Amino acid sequence: MNSGDVITFDAKKNFTFIKALGAGGTGDTHLFKDETTDILFAFKKYVPKDAKYVDEYYSRFVEEIKILLNISHPNIVRMYNYYLYPQAKTGFLQMEYVDGVCIDQYSPMPWNKSWEDIFCDIIGAFDYLEKHHILHRDIRPANIMIDINNNVKIIDFGFGKQLNGATNDENSILLNWPATEMPNEVQLNQGYEERTEIYFVGTLFRHLLKEEISYFRFNHIIEKMVKINPEQRYDSFSAIMADISAGVLSEIGFSENQKNCYRDFADALSTHIYHFQSKYSPKNDIAQTISDLAVLIRNSSLEECIQNNSKLIECFVSGGYTYNPIKDIPVQILIDFYSLITSLDIGKRKILFDNIYTRLSTIEVKFEEDDLPF
Repeated sequence: MNSGDVITFDAKKNFTFIKALGAGGTGDTHLFKDETTDILFAFKKYVPKDAKYVDEYYSRFVEEIKILLNISHPNIVRMYNYYLYPQAKTGFLQMEYVDGVCIDQYSPMPWNKSWEDIFCDIIGAFDYLEKHHILHRDIRPANIMIDINNNVKIIDFGFGKQLNGATNDENSILLNWPATEMPNEVQLNQGYEERTEIYFVGTLFRHLLKEEISYFRFNHIIEKMVKINPEQRYDSFSAIMADISAGVLSEIGFSENQKNCYRDFADALSTHIYHFQSKYSPKNDIAQTISDLAVLIRNSSLEECIQNNSKLIECFVSGGYTYNPIKDIPVQILIDFYSLITSLDIGKRKILFDNIYTRLSTIEVKFEEDDLPF
């Protein structure tokens, strides 16, 4: 076998059809069970609704594959595989099955997530897309789901676009649910950019909350998101995240020393992870993480710096990653952080950990090649 040889895998998998899940502008989605693993997957088949645009829609279908293969975020639907049939101008996406409801059918009862938490998750996901220069361009209730575990999942990137540093000009698609007023860049120039995405996310929440919007903790943020003039709107989702964090930290009363302690630790942790393999998988078990940190402190008590950085990373992350092995993280930073989290009440502790998980979710994901079958 020589470099550049094209290798074809003919091994087949068996899937059992369960039910149809729905239809969109460029494809129909069905639920199947993998007979080998017993895992449920959503298969999206490219099915053009208008024969005049078969080639254009097929190109967008391939673009969706490229986008989803290069991103990994807990609040964005995950793609596992793809199958293309270029001669027939069709293909399939094998995707994570989101067992839940569209966001406009969700009820934030006392045992569910609040609208504030959902808002933060969605802004965090779009901040991630923004950092990867991706526009979704189809923001509507049907494309934001809440699963049975109250996790937000942004789905359907069929009209997404990878900017690659260029401006988003020709052939911009606007399939957002009907808004009462379009922003200036759409009305005047038929344009769609990052700030347009911000407008429609804000308008979506204004629509969802209706008369309850005045009681929404982040109402002041939404008001700035939905300004018709883009110059008066937020410049980025990162700026929105900063305003959310500032408001939350202010409300719960973190002292400046506590903020600095958190930042010192979060900087040390995140800068020592080069990238994740396959996907980012936070452990999300705060009690277990605290226990693991205590063990690490005990085993490092006679050292100036942590002797194995992977032991620290694995307190927060499951799954594969590559990391910096240099022994330069002071044990005192870990001790100070442990003292901080054990002194906080449950609410503050969760906010602190959520901030860590959000920071880690921005680290790049790189898929590693398996040694098999060669």
